[in-house]
Amino acid sequence: MSYIGKTPTVGNFQVCDAISVVNNQAAYTMQVGSVNVSPESANHMIVSLNGVIQKPTDAYTVSGSTITFASNLVTGDVINFIQILGNVLDLGVPSDSTVSIAKLTATGTKDSTTFLRGDNTFNTELLTPLSSDTQSTPETVLTLSTKYSSTGTDGAAGAGSRLELKIPDDETNPITGAAIAGLKESGDDSVANAALAFYISQNDTTLDEAMRINSDGDTLIGCTAMPSTSVHGVGFDVSNSSELKTSIAGTGNATRFRFFNGNGEVGTIRTNGSATAYNTSSDYRLKENVNYDFDATTRLKQLKPAKFSFIADDTNTLVDGFIAHEVSDIVPEAISGEKDAVNEDGSILPQGIDQSKLVPLLVKTIQELEARITTLENA
Repeated sequence: MSYIGKTPTVGNFQVCDAISVVNNQAAYTMQVGSVNVSPESANHMIVSLNGVIQKPTDAYTVSGSTITFASNLVTGDVINFIQILGNVLDLGVPSDSTVSIAKLTATGTKDSTTFLRGDNTFNTELLTPLSSDTQSTPETVLTLSTKYSSTGTDGAAGAGSRLELKIPDDETNPITGAAIAGLKESGDDSVANAALAFYISQNDTTLDEAMRINSDGDTLIGCTAMPSTSVHGVGFDVSNSSELKTSIAGTGNATRFRFFNGNGEVGTIRTNGSATAYNTSSDYRLKENVNYDFDATTRLKQLKPAKFSFIADDTNTLVDGFIAHEVSDIVPEAISGEKDAVNEDGSILPQGIDQSKLVPLLVKTIQELEARITTLENA
């Protein structure tokens, strides 16, 4: 730890070795454990002579390890004790604006371009340099700089300022690695249309925008406008019913979403030129206890298709479907949630149904009916 002035010795209260008075002698050497000691000053001592505490500087003075009494001592005088006090008692609090940078004990250049780091050195770097295995001296791995563009250059969509993170490939050639920029929409000077953009370096010399958040809170990744037929990327459109939009170039088959859990990939969403497919894992290598012989017709007859409208639908439009709990005992894998479940606040925690899980039952029932029809036709 650094201090202003001499480092304090906390709790250094020492009693000097006994001193024998010499007739007509005023000066004596102070020792502790037969080693000379030098008090900070006469005020850092308590001296008892003939049972009386002596007044510093008036009754005695100190120079180094020598105490000199105001008058010669004589035979019969007794120096009862000399106690030296730790200089922790001599610390004071400097007044405001009296401690300048020149008074700080630290290494490095002390000026307006540097700051004092935790290792008690002055430096211009914000991070402690790291050294590689092949270099004998540390190399700067990160510097920060700011840039303002009034014309929308350097990849910016319009006027704005940005903070660049530069990673040098050597000590003299820093390259821009990433940046965060506050932008205004091109041609618009209103603060209401500002955006926050994130850039990364693709070729070590220029920055390309990778992501932005616009004034509506929409988040755009890989694009500067909401994805569409001509704009490719990913966008969270919170200003339009919280839509998630994605767009890619071309019209070929492409996987747009992949779903994983601890068992690996469990589903995908794919698109082609005109349609979308929702796929769940169905590989035979993932299955066991495969059984093709079961009665589908009997189970299918237990299902109760219904027409209904949803309470939240003000139009009361009737739709075809099922009531979840009425299906749960027949095709349990099609149902999620529990009947009559509620949230902590007492609101409905709804059951759900995946009606695609009913397709195998429908197909098996048709096969059974087909077999019965064939039997009747051949009778």
